[in-house]
Amino acid sequence: MKLKTKVLALSLLTLLLPWSGWKLLQELERYLRETQETALLDSARIVAGAMPLEFQTRLLFAPDRYVLLRALPRPPSLDGYPDDWPGLNQAQLFHPAGDGHTVRLLAGNHANRLYLLFEVETGSAAAVDELRANGMALLTRDPRGLDRFVIRPGAPGPLQLRGEGGRSGQGEGYWLDTPTGYRVELSLPAGDENTDLNLQVPGTNAAGEWIRLVPEWERLSAWLARTAGQTSRAWLVDREGWVMADSRPPGAHADAGPAPQTTWLQRLAYRLVADAEMELREDWPTDPVRFDEAAVGQALAGTEAIGWSQDLDTAVVRNTAAVPLVLDGAVRGAVVLQSSSDGLLLVTNRALGRLLFTTLALSFGLVAGLWYFASRLSRRVRRLSEAVSEAMGERADPDSLPLRRDRDELGELARNNEKLLRAVSDYSQYLQTLAGKLSHELKTPLAITRSSLDNLSSQSLDAESRRFLQRAQEGVERQAVIVRAMSEASRLEAAIGAADWEQVDLAELVARCVAGYRTVHSGRRIDLRLPPDPMPLECAPDLLAQALDKLVDNAFSLIGPDDEVGIALRRAGDAYELAVRNTGSTLPDDFRERLFDSLVSLRAKRGAEPHLGLGLYIVRLVVAAHEGEVSARNLPGGAGVEFLIRLPKTRG
Repeated sequence: MKLKTKVLALSLLTLLLPWSGWKLLQELERYLRETQETALLDSARIVAGAMPLEFQTRLLFAPDRYVLLRALPRPPSLDGYPDDWPGLNQAQLFHPAGDGHTVRLLAGNHANRLYLLFEVETGSAAAVDELRANGMALLTRDPRGLDRFVIRPGAPGPLQLRGEGGRSGQGEGYWLDTPTGYRVELSLPAGDENTDLNLQVPGTNAAGEWIRLVPEWERLSAWLARTAGQTSRAWLVDREGWVMADSRPPGAHADAGPAPQTTWLQRLAYRLVADAEMELREDWPTDPVRFDEAAVGQALAGTEAIGWSQDLDTAVVRNTAAVPLVLDGAVRGAVVLQSSSDGLLLVTNRALGRLLFTTLALSFGLVAGLWYFASRLSRRVRRLSEAVSEAMGERADPDSLPLRRDRDELGELARNNEKLLRAVSDYSQYLQTLAGKLSHELKTPLAITRSSLDNLSSQSLDAESRRFLQRAQEGVERQAVIVRAMSEASRLEAAIGAADWEQVDLAELVARCVAGYRTVHSGRRIDLRLPPDPMPLECAPDLLAQALDKLVDNAFSLIGPDDEVGIALRRAGDAYELAVRNTGSTLPDDFRERLFDSLVSLRAKRGAEPHLGLGLYIVRLVVAAHEGEVSARNLPGGAGVEFLIRLPKTRG
């Protein structure tokens, strides 16, 4: 893994900072919600426990079948459409005829008038036509008497009701056919508080079913408003969830300001902080008639409950607490309290919002800074590494290393590398001159030793002494060969500068050399591949021939009698490439870059001739004099070794 990747991975730990802020927000939100739940539930218990006996009695003896008669803020338009009736989906459902007819009923009063909305599902258009032709009767009764209104429209449209109880001409309405039945909207004179309704359809159950119209308990609503306070809203619901009293009078919500709007990002952030499972409500009824909340259902089942919901498009979050109202050992209703917050935590509490986003910004800034620092550090290390590699490969001046004047650890590393490269350069220079020095120093002792052995050989010696004398002479001859080889290398270094340069055909030069090799190494396989066209080159022919001799001698010394040596000359762009291949041996990977150094020999077996590691060193000197390059590599599959000399066509 690269350095900057490691630093980047380590810098990701800084994300723990915004994560800690996020967890802090979650804990704070959880604490605030638990506090609000506890307070609201305690308030609901107090309201349920302090319920006046009068209202407990009314709830205990409530009729079995009734519809809430709500106070309407304005009279609805008599057009058969329910858009000006709040909460049509909360209408009372009953079956007055008993033959599959379904009726939804809403009732309200305004300005001493009774308004009714019947939505009847008959299942067929023929049944609607029959009902419209035969008509139906609506009965109302109160302590003052019984009234009967006959509804018999000739066609859909406005209605004038004929009363049979002394109120003729006082009723009006509207009949509207629907795809599944019809809808009737009526306006009648308001009766007593205890008014019953009965809808009779001819041809079915003529007796019908009496339904009590129960007005909202206004005195209980006022008591709830005083008890619940201004921060929450309270309701009393019966055992079926119908609202009997509301602490907020109808229409009070209209004066309130618009709910604060939020973006989808703010709502998503709040759901992540607060509770992703919180119920989303697209529209909360302003004057609910019946509660179908899960918390209210649990309370009517006898268990205290808490529920949370959030508006889909605004910042309003509602907390609902429901407590069962137990009378005579049975649950007769529930007290429901609700509080709302007109703002999300991340929106209203700007300090916490700034904390979260500031830590996020700092984390990303820190990650970016560490990434920049790691990238710069990586570039500096790579630059120093490439400079050291170049200095090692080309024997460059150690003073050319970068970062030597920097005062940090990399500067110290560059200075230490400079010292090391200087020591290596001095040692390499010493090795390059060692052969010449040794050859010069060993010539005189070898001459003395050889003359002494020659004089000793002229004496009369026994067989044993003669054998030892012969071994000593052989050793001296081998030392002489070594001295000649070292002298040859020294002379070559001196001769390179004084070499004669001329324009020759490189292909012809290689062909003449190979002809000589075939004569010297008769019986050995030598493969030659030359281009058909001349290859002119300005060079020192003798030096190139000597370098080729060293490569061929090196190849023959490393292979067996059945192996082959191949010599190929080819064009390669603006240069010529001379390749010498041999089969039967490979190079060790660890010493491939040291092959062309002075006094380095990697031969595994030693023959009769000494090998000082000067042959390939001489090749490198000759190629460098021609501004070329020499390299060695193993052939694929271990097939052998290839030495490649690359010579530019023109010298710079």
